Amino acid sequence: MYRDRPPDRGREKYCNLCVIDLYTTQYDRMTDDKAETAVSRRQYLAGTGAVGVGGLAGCLGGGGGGSAETLTLGTINVFPMMQYFVIEQQGWYDELDVEIEVETFGGGPPLVQAYQSGTLDLAYVGISPGLVGLANGVASKVVAANVLEPNVMVADETFRGYWDEYGKEAFAQFREQEGRKPTFATLPAGSTPDVFLRYWLQEDLGLSTDAVEIVGQSPSALQSTLLSGNADGGSVIEPIATRTARDDGSIEPFRYAEPIMPGQPGAVLQPRQTLVDDRPGLVEELVEIHVRATQSIQDDRLAAADMASEVVGTDVLPSAVAREAIQSPAATFVSDPRRIVDKSLVYNDFHQQLGSVDTDLTESDVFDHSFYEGVADGGE
Repeated sequence: MYRDRPPDRGREKYCNLCVIDLYTTQYDRMTDDKAETAVSRRQYLAGTGAVGVGGLAGCLGGGGGGSAETLTLGTINVFPMMQYFVIEQQGWYDELDVEIEVETFGGGPPLVQAYQSGTLDLAYVGISPGLVGLANGVASKVVAANVLEPNVMVADETFRGYWDEYGKEAFAQFREQEGRKPTFATLPAGSTPDVFLRYWLQEDLGLSTDAVEIVGQSPSALQSTLLSGNADGGSVIEPIATRTARDDGSIEPFRYAEPIMPGQPGAVLQPRQTLVDDRPGLVEELVEIHVRATQSIQDDRLAAADMASEVVGTDVLPSAVAREAIQSPAATFVSDPRRIVDKSLVYNDFHQQLGSVDTDLTESDVFDHSFYEGVADGGE
C-alpha cells in the first residue's frame, strides 16, 4: 500500500472528516483578523471590503447556485500561497472573463469542508487536505504546484538542547528529565504541517506520535502559542518560522523539510473537476497566470514578499518579516505539478496508514498535467 515506505508501525485512527468538523467549529470562534472572509477581486481593489461569507460557488458546470459570471476561490493567508498574493496584487484575475470572489480560511481542513459542501470552484490549498478531499469524493484536480519543502521544525532553546545532544531520543529524554511530553504546536489536524509532523515522527525518526503532545491551531494562534512559551516546538511554515525567531530568540528552526522528505509538496492550485471538464480554456488561463506569478516571484523575491504583506495586512505580516521569510530554505516556489507527483502519492499512502482515508489514489486521480504543459515554457 505504502510507496517505498518503512515497515508499518501500526495504524493510528485519525479521521480527517471528523477533524474537519471539529476544527470548523473552532474556526467559527476564531478572532484572527483574516479568517474566513469572502472578497471579490474588483471589490478588493476598489476598497469596498468583504462580502458575506458562504456565498454559493459559480454555476460553471457545478458547485452550487449563484452567478454564472462568478467563481469562488478558497485560499489561506500563508506563504505557500505566494502565487495567489502576487496574482491578487498584480490584478491578473481581471484578465479573466469571470469574476473571482476570494474566500479566506484559517486552515486547509475547513477549506476542504467548504469544497465538499459545494461552495468553492477552485482552491489554493495544502496538498495534504487537498488529497484527503480527493480521497473522500471532492471531484477536482491538481493543475499546478506552489512550493517545495515548505515545512520547518522549530523549537525553544530547551528542546533544541535535547535534540542536539540526543537526536531522535530527545523526546524520551525530555519526558524523563522534564516530567512531561514535549508539546509541539502546528496547524489544524489534517493540514500539511500537521501530517508532515506525524510523518517525521513515525517514518523518519521511527517514533510513535505519542512521544509528543500535538496541538493544532490557526496560523495566528500557532504563532501566539510559540511566542508565549506554551509549546516547546512546532511544525510550521513561513512566515511563522521567521516571525517567531525574530520576536523570540528562543524559538528557532532546527530541522527543515529537505532531509526528512526531499521534494516535499506544499500547496497546490486545485480546481473543481466540473470546471476542468466544462471550462478547460479558463483553467488554462488560471494556470498561465499562476506560472507567470511563479516567474515573478523568482525574478524579484522582495517585491513578491511586499505583495504578500499587502494582501495579508501589514499589521499582521510586516514587510520586513515577509522579506526575511522569503529568503528561507522553506520558500522554494515552483509551478510544475509533475515535480510533486511521487511525494504527493507518499502523502496519500501515509494518510491510509494513519487511517484518515481508505482510497489508494493514482497520479491520474490527483493530477491533470495538460494545462501546465500547455502554457509552460520549459518549466521550472
